[in-house]
Amino acid sequence: MVTGKSKAFTTFLRYAVLIIVGLIMIYPLLWMVSATFKSNAEIFTNIGLIPYEPTLNGYQNAFNDYGGQINLLQAMLNTFKYVLPKVVFTVGSATLAAYGFGRFHFKGRDLLFAVLMSTLFLPQVVLNVPQYALFTKLGWVDSPFYLALIVPTLFAVDTYFVFMLIQFLRNVPKELDEAAKIDGCNEWGVLTRVLAPMLQPAMVSCALFQFMWSSNDFMGPLLYVKSPALYPATIFVKLSMDADVGFDWNRILAVSLISIIPSLLVFFAAQNQFVDGISAGGVKG
Repeated sequence: MVTGKSKAFTTFLRYAVLIIVGLIMIYPLLWMVSATFKSNAEIFTNIGLIPYEPTLNGYQNAFNDYGGQINLLQAMLNTFKYVLPKVVFTVGSATLAAYGFGRFHFKGRDLLFAVLMSTLFLPQVVLNVPQYALFTKLGWVDSPFYLALIVPTLFAVDTYFVFMLIQFLRNVPKELDEAAKIDGCNEWGVLTRVLAPMLQPAMVSCALFQFMWSSNDFMGPLLYVKSPALYPATIFVKLSMDADVGFDWNRILAVSLISIIPSLLVFFAAQNQFVDGISAGGVKG
């Protein structure tokens, strides 16, 4: 029989372990923030979080232009120009694909679903060469509208999101669809009026994943964006590393910190729905 003291000790031990692990996980981020206020010499000699001689040079130099064509604010704006459409189109196309596989029975559905799932095991690097050749012929490379990055998301190319929504959809009773059809809804009405509100946690999870992944994507913009004026934040961070005159690490870390702030704000603003979508999508109905 578990006594009150032993239960309290077990609870204390669990929280102690969680706090220690949490501090270990968050320490690199905290050190990154503190390093933006340190000089180069102090960054490599002081592993503590409190700088000996604080300086704002890193943040002041973070907003410098590069060749007069790109700066940090413009790079972040360029990032949102293709990230936000990718989020909207990804959620929309993935929801439609999940609705089709999860609610309709058609010839070849199982085979198509197996092919869809098999693409999860296909590395993106294998697709880079044929995709680049195709997008070059279509004139999408270095498009001011980032067509090579945005257009593919219209066709539910992110299989993981389709699978997540299908798993969530399996937990929604089909009787709701039938009741909506009795009330006069067509298939589109069932999706938009009945299923979409119930799929909202999973859709928010997809949107957050896509927002964070697209914001941190380096290879895509590197391949398909050629004009410096169109560079996103990920390319700008690389540009801030000037190998000719040496690295100002406080500036590089400041640029990196500023560039990830939008992702952090979006995540914390929608973390509750994000957790709900992940946990509910992992339950097989």
